[in-house]
This record gives sequence, structure tokens and C-alpha cells, in this order.
Amino acid sequence: MATSNTITPSPLKPRTILLSQMSEYSTDSDKLAVPSSCIYSSSVQQFDIETTFPAILNPIKLLHEAADKQDLESIRGLAPIFCQCLATILCSMEQLPMDVRRASAYGHAEHGVRFSEKAFISHARPLVDPDFEPPNRRQFIWRTLELMDMIMSSLKRFMQCVERLLRQMKPLPDTPEECELEVETEEEDDDQCNEAGQISLPSQDLPQSSEGSSTEKTCVEEVNELGSLVEPPAVKPPKRGLSGIFGLSLNLRRKISRRFSKTDKPAPVEKLTTRASHARATANIRNSIALFPELFDGTLENSLPHPDDSTELFLDRNGVLQLASLRGLIRYLTSAVSDDDLELADVFFLCFRYFSTPALVLEAFIERYKEKLPGQDLAPIPSMHVKMRVARLLNQWVDLHWRNSEDQDVFATLTQFAFSDLSRDLPREVSSKFIDTLHNAACAKEHKGRRLEKTVQLIQSSSLAEELSSLWEPRDKKAMVKGEFEKIKLSNFASPQGMELLTHQLTVLLWEKYRDFQPEDAARFWVEEATGKSTYGVSNDAGLKVTTYASFEKAIHLWALDVIMSASSMEARTEKVQFVLEWAHECHKIRNYAASWALFSACDRQSLVGPLVNIGTKHDAILLALRLFFSHTNHMKSYKDAIQSSVGPTLPTLVLFVGDVKRQCGDKECVDHPNAPGHKLINLRRYRPLTRAVRDMERCHIPYHIQRVDYVCQWMEQVICSYLSRPENEWEDIFYDKKKKLNRKCSIYVA
Repeated sequence: MATSNTITPSPLKPRTILLSQMSEYSTDSDKLAVPSSCIYSSSVQQFDIETTFPAILNPIKLLHEAADKQDLESIRGLAPIFCQCLATILCSMEQLPMDVRRASAYGHAEHGVRFSEKAFISHARPLVDPDFEPPNRRQFIWRTLELMDMIMSSLKRFMQCVERLLRQMKPLPDTPEECELEVETEEEDDDQCNEAGQISLPSQDLPQSSEGSSTEKTCVEEVNELGSLVEPPAVKPPKRGLSGIFGLSLNLRRKISRRFSKTDKPAPVEKLTTRASHARATANIRNSIALFPELFDGTLENSLPHPDDSTELFLDRNGVLQLASLRGLIRYLTSAVSDDDLELADVFFLCFRYFSTPALVLEAFIERYKEKLPGQDLAPIPSMHVKMRVARLLNQWVDLHWRNSEDQDVFATLTQFAFSDLSRDLPREVSSKFIDTLHNAACAKEHKGRRLEKTVQLIQSSSLAEELSSLWEPRDKKAMVKGEFEKIKLSNFASPQGMELLTHQLTVLLWEKYRDFQPEDAARFWVEEATGKSTYGVSNDAGLKVTTYASFEKAIHLWALDVIMSASSMEARTEKVQFVLEWAHECHKIRNYAASWALFSACDRQSLVGPLVNIGTKHDAILLALRLFFSHTNHMKSYKDAIQSSVGPTLPTLVLFVGDVKRQCGDKECVDHPNAPGHKLINLRRYRPLTRAVRDMERCHIPYHIQRVDYVCQWMEQVICSYLSRPENEWEDIFYDKKKKLNRKCSIYVA
């Protein structure tokens, strides 16, 4: 029996192959059976197109006839009918048992059909317009047939997968003593007429013992002394199912051709089975990639490492990427091996402007997209995986990290790439999603990406909004409303209600200043400050806003110190320390760590305040807890864990973040590959701490829900800003003078 052409039409000779396939869609009974396996019960359900879904065969036949006549009007009417028949088939498959539909093989096969269906619908959509006339009618019609054949090919594999899954659900019958071999011969060209024949193995579902011998008798063709095949008598049952439609040599029982050499023993079944598995994986050239951007199977991709990885990538002993060239980094990001490194994409997009430019990055992405991978001609699944990952990362760039002031120069190139390459190669859902993202970025006046916005939305969706309010009013409210702030003393708030109001309004003031700058801009400002050179792009006013917030935090610290050091006696100083510690504790409870740190550190200045031995058990416990929380001995681990685990509004102190960012700026930007001297690679160790700092600061942009009391905020801001009028060292001298006066006064009193 002569074999037919492959499922996928050749791009070089589509007409020849399609014409040969047209005859394969006939409904002759002698072409519509799938040979049953010798080890399965005949009661297993068969999926027969002719008897189960016959409505789809007539549109296929008529579409081929219309293609021969170049009849576009007939194709215009038949295409919706074919799509409706296909939709009916897929809908009917939903009646299968749940165990079958939940299997991963079922999902992959179904998505293959869905992908082919969407490609066909996208191509045939212009036919809805009755006045549509393609530029090249012949090419348009044959492309329609190619996509239709791709649908039927994936549908065949889908049904084969379902049959296999249903068989696996049934108990196996007793193992037969013999199994008949189906011998398949091929008609070959004259110059290949002396080629050896093919053998077929039993189904891989045959149970085998670990030693190769089992209770069942494995059927293997014999060879004579000259090494040629001795054909056993074969029984050829009539074919059924999709094999009759396509006439494919790849049926439910995988055929593997192998020329036998002169040997005394047959080839081991285990070895040939392994080769069969590899051939089956290689033949599956369409995977479920229609969903953007989640469905990826990196098995084949990981088996083909890039030849430049040895000198352009360096991973530490834990498998974490530490050094990479720009192209190597993008190659790693677009490979399945990067899936375990959850922060790598953030490291790249938050930091690529430190070591590259948008133009070079886009050039590397496009080069990776068009790269021809090893083995791509045999199994282009890895290539499609790469294309999908490139599209996902480019979408992430524009959606979350785009900056018009810096990336505008590559916008036209990126748009052209999206409309030409992505729209041509990838599913419509993917290309349209990316094009919509580009459109949104183009319409925004100053688009800075939605990373911060989406981070806030994600955290807010997982936590309830906490509303903080205080109805208490100070006794000197009238003086505060009139702006007579010199009459207001901090001791007026020495009550639980007053402390609550004071804490809430201080939080409002700090939050208003923290929300003015983006964490990414703050990190860039600190890097520029530490290195003394500006990064790529246009500078902004983030540095001023970051400095304002940090200065305000420092001024709160000076205010608390001044209150403590202005006490008239040691007893009064102890009371002031207790008040400030309670205030710091209240701020800490609502996660205002900026104010809590500023107030607590003022009490813990033993060089000024002295040892705190008489503050009481309650306040001593508060002091100890805050010391452990903000301890520098473990790099503020407790504070860092609290930031990363917070699910509500949080105000950070910038002490930790400034230190983490500037500390890493001492590392070199590029270093040699340890195993290949002379290859300068990007030092990712420098940028990972910076990325973590940015991510932690982003979590703190959840807004507080506090009602602003204007007269309290105005009084508080004026008092705090008064400590910004002098340099910090002058305030230190003033505090030391107050300390000396109090100590002198106390010594005179004791004497």
C-alpha cells in the first residue's frame, strides 16, 4: 500500500500536494478504517468522521472543487459552513468523560485544533465583505486550502489522542499469545527500489518486563542470512477513521523504519521504542500556543542549548544567572530555563538602561525573534516558543516599563515589527494584544508604564481597605485654625485620642510626599548620586522629591530630639522619652515605619539622651521591640520581611533602600567570564539588590484611607519644616549644649 503525502503542505509546491490530498477526502468504505490494536478490546469507542461527523466531509470536497475552478464565491459560502461543522465537532467532544478532558494530552491536542481554527477564521474573515477581492486570487485560495488541511490534520491527532485516552481508561484484556504484524511497504522512485522495507513495532502500551522478556510474545520480523526481511503473512483489515481521510503513514500505531544489518538476534525492543518516542515528539510541530502568554512546554527547547551560552552566560552553583552579555541575557529570558528565576525579568526591565539603550535592546529582541534555531526544520516548536516569549516580553516592556522620554526613538521600529512579523507569525490574540498596548502607550501624554499601578491594584485586590479616623479635637483648636502655631505644644496631645490624631495626621503628611515619586526614579537617583554619572535618558525631578521625603523624615527625628533635650529636668526628660516612644509605637502599628524609625531613633541616641533606665517596663518593652525590628546587625531583616509581607498601606524609611542600592554601586558594571577571560559580561549581581529595593518600595504605594485634618497638618508641617532651616550639624551642636546645661543644672541641684 503506497503511503500518502505528509499532513503539512510544502510551502514550495502547495498545489501539487493539495491536489494529491483532494482524493483522500473521499468517503469510500475501503478508506475509512483504523486498524485495531491487538491488545485492546473492540468495545473501545472509535471516532469515525464518516459515521460520527459526516457533515464536515461535503464542505471539504466542495472546497477543493471550488479551488480547482478558482471560484471565490463558492469558497465565500462554504467557509462558514466548514467552520460551523468544526465548531459542532469540538462542542460534541465536551461530552467526553471529565477524566479524559482533564488530561494534559487532551488539552494540548485540543489547543492545536483551536489554534488551527483561529488561523483559518482570521484568514477567511475578509470574505464576509461581498466586495472583497484578494490581490492574488490564486494564492489566497490555496492558502485557504492549506489552513483547512492544517485543521483536519490537528483534528485527526486530537481524535487519536481521545481514542488513546479512552483505551487507557478501560482495563486491559488478557495478553494475547500472538500479535499480528502490519507490514507497510512504500512505492519509491526507481533509484530507491533496492531500499530495505519497513517494520512496525507493537504499540508502546504493550506491557514489558524490565529484562526485555515477558509473559507475552513480542513480535519482531525475522531476517535471513543475507540480512533481508522475511515478510510474514499479514492480515490487513479495512481502514477506518481519519486515516482513511488523510492516508497517512503515521497512524495510531507508530511506524519506525529501520534497515536490518546482518545479525543473529533481533534489535532490542526497548531501544527502538525510545527512538519511536523521539520521532513522535519531533513530528508534533504544532503546539497549543494560541493562549498568550501562558502555554509553554520547554522540553524540546531545553534540549537544544545555544552554542554561545558557554561564553555569554554564567550561572552560580545554585543555578542563578549572575553574568551575561546583552544577547545572551535576552536569549536566556526567552528560554524555558529562565522560568525558575522569577525576578530576572524585573531585573532586566528595571535596570537595562544602566548597561544598554532601548535601541540596542530592541535590536537584540528582534534578532532573537528571527534567529534560526538548531533543528528548526524538523521541529519548529522551539522557534514558536521563542517567538511567543519575545512577544510577551515586548508587551511587558511597553505595558509596564515604557518611558516616552527615553524609548520614543524605537517606537516606530517596534510598531513596524509588530504589524509585519508578529501579525504574520503569531496568533491574532497575541499580535492584537501587543498592538493595543502600543496604541495605549502612543495615546498617553507621558507614559511611564503601568507597573506601579498594577502592583497597587494587585495588593489592594487581596486585602480590605483599612479606614483610619479620629474624632478627637485639641483644646487649642481655635489657635491652630487661626495659624497661631506658636501657642501649640506637643503635650496637648498627651492622651490616647490625641496620640491617635497625631499619628494619623503625621502619616498623611508623609504619604503625600512619598506618593510624589516613583520607586524606579528614586533608585536611579541614588545610583547617579553614588556613581557620579547620569544614566541613559532624560533626567527628571525625582531626585528633588526623594530628597524632600528623606529630609522630612530626618526633620521628624530632629523634632523628637529637640522635644526630649528641651526638658527642664531629668524627670521631665523621662516623660518626654515615654511620650515619643508611645508615638513611635502607634506609628509602627499602622505600618508607618518612616515615622516610627525617626521617633524611636531619637529616643535611642544614648550619646545625647543618656541611658534609659527609668522609663518603666511598658516603655522598655517598646524600646527593645523597635531595636530588634530596626536592627542593623542583620541588615534590618525584620523590617525588610515586614515590607515584603505587608498587604496594606505602608510607609517605608529610606535608610535600608539607600544602603542596598549604593552598596552595590561599588561592584563593576561588567566583569570577565570566569571560564573565558576577555569576554566582558553584564554583572547582574550589581542589579539584583537594586531590583529588590524597587519592588519593596512599590509595595508601599498602597494609599492610606485617613481623613485629613487640615489645621493639624498645617501646624505639624510648619513645625517640622522649621528643622530644615539649619544644617543637621548645627542642630547637633544645639542639642549637645542643651544636654550640658541640663547636666550642669542637675549636678548643682544634687550638690
